[in-house]
Amino acid sequence: MKNLSYRHKHYAIKLLDLNTRDGSPTQSVSGAFTGDLNLPQLCTLLSHVPCNHDHISKLKQIVEDDMRVLINDVTQIANIFKSVRSIPHVAKELKKIVEEHIHHEGIEAIERFAVTSINDPKLYVETILAVHGKFSPTVSTEQVFMSALDQACARFINDNAVTKQAGSAYVSELLARYCDTLLKRGEKVVEEVDLENCLNRIMIIFDYIEDKDIFEKCYTKLLARRLIGELSISDTLEESMISKLKVVCGAQYTFKLEHMLSDISISKDLTKKFRNRERNINDKSDFSVMVLSANLWSLATPNSFNLPSELTPLYNSFTQFYHEQHTGRKLTWLHQYSKAELDTFYLKQNFIFQVSMYQLAVLLLFNKAEEYTVENLVDETLIKEELLLQVLCSLLKQKIITCTNLGGDNMNSNELTEKDLKNEYTLHLALDYKKYGSYAWRKINLRRKLKVEQKNNEDLNHSIDEDRRMVIQTAIVRTMKEDKTLKHQELLNKVVQQLSSRFKPNVVIIEEHIDILIEKDYLKRAADENDTYHYLA
Repeated sequence: MKNLSYRHKHYAIKLLDLNTRDGSPTQSVSGAFTGDLNLPQLCTLLSHVPCNHDHISKLKQIVEDDMRVLINDVTQIANIFKSVRSIPHVAKELKKIVEEHIHHEGIEAIERFAVTSINDPKLYVETILAVHGKFSPTVSTEQVFMSALDQACARFINDNAVTKQAGSAYVSELLARYCDTLLKRGEKVVEEVDLENCLNRIMIIFDYIEDKDIFEKCYTKLLARRLIGELSISDTLEESMISKLKVVCGAQYTFKLEHMLSDISISKDLTKKFRNRERNINDKSDFSVMVLSANLWSLATPNSFNLPSELTPLYNSFTQFYHEQHTGRKLTWLHQYSKAELDTFYLKQNFIFQVSMYQLAVLLLFNKAEEYTVENLVDETLIKEELLLQVLCSLLKQKIITCTNLGGDNMNSNELTEKDLKNEYTLHLALDYKKYGSYAWRKINLRRKLKVEQKNNEDLNHSIDEDRRMVIQTAIVRTMKEDKTLKHQELLNKVVQQLSSRFKPNVVIIEEHIDILIEKDYLKRAADENDTYHYLA
């Protein structure tokens, strides 16, 4: 014993208090080793410990004491893992310790950045990946300990300081938002050559999140923004990410996402055909269109809007062209998502303003008159007043238009907010507009987001609740149709198992939907057994 290293000697000495399986003293086992006692040899000693309750309790304390010293030495842990593979009672204790340690590290890591990471998807995701990456090389070849890593990660990813503050589903939203930053032009989170690897790492976390249906909803919404805004960094990367999701969750999960990409591809071909036709009739308009399937895209319903007369012939021409290509289909224009480029000729230097359709409608009116009141603009554009005020404020702040009759209000026109704008205020173009600094590039982006996000989030939450209701009822009916008769607990177990790949279902909610389906005559309770259900064909 005198040649043992301190740590290993401490381990072996404590083992002397235990008996071997055949009843002989442990000293005779330890005496078989000379020189330094390495970890595999220690694990061989452990294999002689009998599996009675008293000895397992002592063994647990031994393992806990020394494993906590070694827990961050991944190489040493890997050696222990290999050595205890065939020793179930030892492996079980080590698995518990490793799982608790990884869980504790994950919780602490997220707590350190909880305040900032709640609004920083990149920080949140990279914090999780750092914990996972620290231990995954250690356990990747040992199934029992891979299970420990998986269980620990699933626990701290879905239940931590951030989710306690923002809700358990928030991790799904953060992950979808991080995907958006990677796949959107201009974000430059990582080099483009590393993006494929980043997407692979995202899938590590995706495997652990419970609310995969919420991720799908958020991801679909953000994908729609990228595609409509032409912000995707690469079609290939968009397709790659969807393929990864399809491998994990199946074709039904990615059905909408794949068809959204298909809509964009078909729209490009349609635009090309329309442009070729317009060239034949000498129309020089540079017009692009996206024709999107109404049941696939999570888009707001059309708002009231008076299309500028300058654009009416072009829109009518495309509508006619589309109906020639596809008879029986209805086109609904979503002008709130449209954008345009507007050439200016009234300034000392000519610019190209990149504007929203609403901004375009306002600015084109100044070709007809030099000034308008706020009330006049509401009547001319038919844009909802709450939206139009935001549009006007964005143009005022950027000094494209000015307000001249503020009366006694001690305020500059570019400082006006929606609450400040009154119907009688008069607006006109700012003829002294200048772009300061170096402006070799003449295009100026004036587009600004409108404040409709809160309502969109409410709609999203309602959509998730509605989808879950349908999915739960479908799972119940499918299960009962297959088995015909099931006990209450059997039905719950099977439904939970079916739904777990999309979200973690609440048993109480499942029971409520069982009652709803009984009322709808899809199933009934057995007359003699209240906890048994029969399927009604």
